Amino acid sequence: MPLSGRLHVVVGTVLAGAVAVMVIEALALRDTPVPDAWRLLLIACLLPLSERALLHVRFGAHQYSFTWGEACIVIGFATIPPSWVVLIAGPTVTAVHLTARRGWLKSLFNGAAFTASAAVAAAGVQAYAVQPYLLTDPRDAVVLFLSVTMFSATSAILTSVVVAVAQQRSPRAVLAENGRMLLAIWAGNVLAATAMLLVVETNPVLLVGVPPVMAGVYAAYRGLLSTRQERDMWQQFEAATRELNQLEETDIARVALNRAAQLFKTDRVELFLFASGQRTNRLYSREADERVVCETMGDAVPGGPGRTVFVEVGREGDATSEITCIEAPLEGPKGRVGSLRLLFDGPVKLNARERHVLRTYAHAVSTTVLNAGLYDDVRAEAIRHAYEASHDPLTGLANRVLLQDEARKAIAGTDGTSTALLLLDLDHFKEINDTLGHAAGDFLLQRVADRLRSAAGPSRLVSRLGGDEFAILLTGLAAPEEAEPVAESLLRVLAEPVEFEGLRLSVEGSLGVACHPHDAGDAEELFRRADVAMYQAKTDRGSWVRYDIVRDDSSVYRLALVAELRSALETDQIIAHFQPQASLDDGTIIGAEALARWQHPTRGLLPPSEFVGVTEQSGLVRPFTLRMLDLAIAQCARWQAIGRPVTVAVNLAARSLLDRQLPQDVAYILQRHGLPASCLVLEITETTATSELEVVEEILGALRRLGVGLSVDDFGTGYSSLAFLQRTAVNELKVDRSFVSGMLQSDNDLALVRATVQLAHSLGARAVAEGVEDGELAAALLALGCDMAQGYWLSPPVAPEELEKMLGLGSEREHRFDIPLPRFAAGQHIPVTRLRAVER
Repeated sequence: MPLSGRLHVVVGTVLAGAVAVMVIEALALRDTPVPDAWRLLLIACLLPLSERALLHVRFGAHQYSFTWGEACIVIGFATIPPSWVVLIAGPTVTAVHLTARRGWLKSLFNGAAFTASAAVAAAGVQAYAVQPYLLTDPRDAVVLFLSVTMFSATSAILTSVVVAVAQQRSPRAVLAENGRMLLAIWAGNVLAATAMLLVVETNPVLLVGVPPVMAGVYAAYRGLLSTRQERDMWQQFEAATRELNQLEETDIARVALNRAAQLFKTDRVELFLFASGQRTNRLYSREADERVVCETMGDAVPGGPGRTVFVEVGREGDATSEITCIEAPLEGPKGRVGSLRLLFDGPVKLNARERHVLRTYAHAVSTTVLNAGLYDDVRAEAIRHAYEASHDPLTGLANRVLLQDEARKAIAGTDGTSTALLLLDLDHFKEINDTLGHAAGDFLLQRVADRLRSAAGPSRLVSRLGGDEFAILLTGLAAPEEAEPVAESLLRVLAEPVEFEGLRLSVEGSLGVACHPHDAGDAEELFRRADVAMYQAKTDRGSWVRYDIVRDDSSVYRLALVAELRSALETDQIIAHFQPQASLDDGTIIGAEALARWQHPTRGLLPPSEFVGVTEQSGLVRPFTLRMLDLAIAQCARWQAIGRPVTVAVNLAARSLLDRQLPQDVAYILQRHGLPASCLVLEITETTATSELEVVEEILGALRRLGVGLSVDDFGTGYSSLAFLQRTAVNELKVDRSFVSGMLQSDNDLALVRATVQLAHSLGARAVAEGVEDGELAAALLALGCDMAQGYWLSPPVAPEELEKMLGLGSEREHRFDIPLPRFAAGQHIPVTRLRAVER
C-alpha cells in the first residue's frame, strides 16, 4: 500500500474510535444534569487556547506541534464532568486546526487523537475519583494526576504511530527520540494547571500572575527544544563530515544523501555533479525507500523540479516562506561543481538555523567531492605512468621491465611447476623496414604483436623487448615439454603474410626456449639461456630451439672470463690501442679512436669482441668505461704536452648513458690529466641516441655543457631522430662501414653516404667515414664532401707508441695520406664539388 494510503488508514481508525467514544459518552450523559453554563464556557474557551502551537517539530514535509493539552485536561476535569470534556474536545480542536489551515487530514487526526486521549483519562477519573470534578478529597488529586498521565501517554502513542508511518520508521524509535521532550511538556503542563487550580481554591485574585508564569514556561519549553535540536543537528553534522571522508565518488554520494536526509528530515535528496575529467554530468538520488541511484546525464543539466516552490539557499528571500524544494550549490575554486537538493512531499518551512547548516553541509560535500576528484586524477595519472613504464607504446605489449618482474615472481612462486621463457627474433624485418620505411615496420610489429597475443592466450604474458624482439612467458607448466606446442603455434601464425597497402609482407621468426628450473636457476639466467637458444635457432631461420647446455660452449667460459676480467681491470691488463682519423682535405691525422685490448697473461692480446660483451652482462660496464676514459685522456694529454694536439674518441656503452655520475667522472678525469674538454669525443650508438629516455638526454646535455664533443657512431643502421640530433647538438656523424664499403658498387649505399654527409653539414657537424679500406673510397668520400676518414687503408688500431711515430713525434717525420683521384663504376655519377689531387 502506498504511504498516503497507510496514513489515511491510521487517521481513519483513530477518527472512528473517537466518534465511537463520543457516542458512548453522549449516551452516558442523557440522565445527568447539565453543568453550569460558565463552567462549560470556560472549558470551551480554554480548549482553543490550549491548541495554540507551543512547540513545532518537523519530520519531512510533516510538522508536529506540542500544545497545552494536559493543562486544559487538568482544569477541565476539575471544573466539569469528564464526559462533557470528551464531548466538547473533539469538535473544538478540529475546528481550531481547520481555522488555522493545517489541512483536513491533520485537523481530523488532532481532534480525534485529543478526543481518544481525553476519553482514556476520563475513564480513570470516573472510575476512581470520589467527586470527579470538585476535588473534595485528596484521593481525587492522585486520580487526576494519573489520568492526565494516561492522556499524555495515549496522545504520545497515537502521534508516534502517525509519525512512524509517515517516515516509515518504528513507532518505538519515534517515541524514544522524543520521549524526554514529551515528558518535560507533560510535567510543565500538569504543574501549570495544578498551580492554577490551587490559586482558584485559595485566592482567585492571584490568577493575575498566571499569564507571566505561563509565558515563562512557554519560553523554557522553546529554549529546551531549540537547544536540543541545535545539539542534535550539529552532532549529526559532525558525524556526517566524518563519514564524508571518502575517496570514491559513489561512497561520497551515498553518505552525503543519507546524512542529508537525516539532518534535514527530508523525503528525497538529490546530488548533481557537473562533468569532470572523463565523467559526464551525473545525478545521484536518494529515494523514499533509502535507495541511492546514479543517473548519467551526458551534457544535460536538470532544471528546477516542477513543484510548488523551488529556491536556492542563500537566494531564497523570505526565510519564512513555505517551500517544497531547496537547492544548495556546491562551489569550487573554479566555480560551481554541482548542487545538493532537498525535496519534500509538501510545503515546509526551513528555519534560519537549518538553512545555515545546509550551506555549511553543502560546502563540506563540495570539498569532499573536489578532493575525490583530485584523488581520481592522481590515481589515473599514476595508473597511466605505471602502464607506460611497463608497456611498449607501439604494440601495447608488456616491456622488458614488466616481463622480468613477472618472471621473478613466477619463479619465486613455483610449486613443483615449470616456467618457460620464449624469446622470438623476427627474420628479414630489417629489410622490410629499410625498404618500405618505418611506417611499414611499425605496422608489421603491431600485427605481429596481435598474432602473438592471440596465439599465446590471455593467461600468458607477451612482451616486446625492443626492435624486432619479442618474448612470451609461460607459467605453471607441468613439464618443460608443454612449451614446445606453444613455440610451434607461434611460428605458424608468424608464417602467414601480412597485408600492407596492397603488399603481402612475409616474415618469419627464430625462437629460443629455456625453462626453469631445468635450464636455469633464476630469472636472470633464464633470460640468458633463452637468448643463447634464440641465436642458435637463427642458424636455421624460421625454427625454434630448446636450450641445451651441451651446445652452449660459452657458458662455462664466460663465467671464468668474468672473474678474469674483474681482475684484469684491477691489474691494468686492459690497455688502449688507437686508430688514426685523417682529414680528407690534406691527409693529416687530426684525431684517433681509442679501442680496448686485453693483455691476457696466458692468451695474449685479446680483441674487444672477446670480452666487451661480457662487461655488459656482468655489471662491469662502469669500471671498464672509467678505465678506457682514463687511458685515452691520459694519452691525449701527453700528445698535447709534447706539441701534437689531436682529439681522442672513446666509445660509450648504452648502459653508461643511464649513469648520472658519468658527467662528474668525465670532468674529474679531464681535470686530473689537464686535458681541455674539447679534445675528447664520446661516441654513442644511433639506437642509444634515439632511446627517448629522459635520463639519456639529461646526461648527454651535462656532457655537452662540459665542452665534450659528441659523435653518433654507426649512423644509418638504426632509427634516427632529427629532433634529438638538433636538441643534443652532436659534433659529428660517423657513416657506418657497411655503407662506405659498398658505395662504389651500389647506388643505394652511395645515396645513403651522400645523404649522411649532407645531414651532418646541415647540423653543423663533421662527417666521418668508417671502414675506408682503399684509396678509391677515400677519393670518393672527398668528392662527396666528407670531412674525415678512418679505416685500415689509413691504419689499423696501433699501440700509442706507433701512433706517436705517425704523428711525427720523436725522430719520425709526420705521416700524411695521399688521396688518389676517384674512379667509379660505369654509370655512377658523383658530383665532384671538392675533388682534388693532393701530392706530397
